[in-house]
Amino acid sequence: MRETPDASRRQTPDRKTAVGPASERAELSNVQFALVFAVPVLIFLVVVVAYPLAYAFYISFHDVRFFGGYRADFVWFENYAAVLVDDAFWASAWRSLLFTVQTVILTLMIGTGIALVLRDLPPGWRWLRALIILPWAVSPYGTGIFFAWIGRGQTGFGTALASAMGFDTTITFISADIIILYLSVAAAWNMAPLVAFFLLANMMTTPARLYDLAKIDRMSRFETFRHVTLPPLRYTYFVFASITTVLALKIFDLIFTMAQGGPGNASNVLTYTLYKTSFVNLDLGYGAAMSFFVLAFILGLTGILYLVWGRREDRR
Repeated sequence: MRETPDASRRQTPDRKTAVGPASERAELSNVQFALVFAVPVLIFLVVVVAYPLAYAFYISFHDVRFFGGYRADFVWFENYAAVLVDDAFWASAWRSLLFTVQTVILTLMIGTGIALVLRDLPPGWRWLRALIILPWAVSPYGTGIFFAWIGRGQTGFGTALASAMGFDTTITFISADIIILYLSVAAAWNMAPLVAFFLLANMMTTPARLYDLAKIDRMSRFETFRHVTLPPLRYTYFVFASITTVLALKIFDLIFTMAQGGPGNASNVLTYTLYKTSFVNLDLGYGAAMSFFVLAFILGLTGILYLVWGRREDRR
């Protein structure tokens, strides 16, 4: 006999009865689930970031001395005023700006070239996509040691190449004239593979029919790149330009291992000047004040980058 709808509903157990009140109490709401993961991270950030930042702000208003006994005298805004008239600080800021601009341009250009090569690899060579990430896996410290070794006159690549060509000359890239550019090349070598992977992912989502239409219209390779490949990559370019800007402005280990601020002061960027002021000269109050100028410099450049480039991409 066919069951009536009422009988069927009577035989179907209620979900709450089947699950039971104990299981209901064990379930977490979306807010509770988010808090379980967010609260430990927030506590970690407060301990690791907020407290040192607050203490550095406190120290920046003091003249801290270690010689003849520890002493911290409250000096109001004297440290901040001294930074504003410090020629060494502004010279370092200019070097940091030059290094950052060159690093961003080289990273995006090299990353784009790598992505285009990886996209067009024949099926038997696509395993190279896994190997190309290796430079990014190397730490900036290791990158600095490697490029310092190949850039010196005695062991460098330039000297070896000149010797192979029959010239008895020494070529060094660790020179005051080109050290910032050489540092930018090293930083770009380290970061470009990551940019290439994200660009490659974007390129793979472009419909193949668009390239077929470009061939029908007899577009050149450059025109195809400009009108078909490039438009979907614009936001990715902006994101990685911002990331590379921040990383280049705060990088220290690469500078330290490659040139240690030299030759002379040629590679004495903001982070290295801050290191020497705080940990070599032990002028902690002045170094703390300088660190907030560096922070403002980073926030200012990324803000300008968003206003000039990012807002335009958001409107698209």
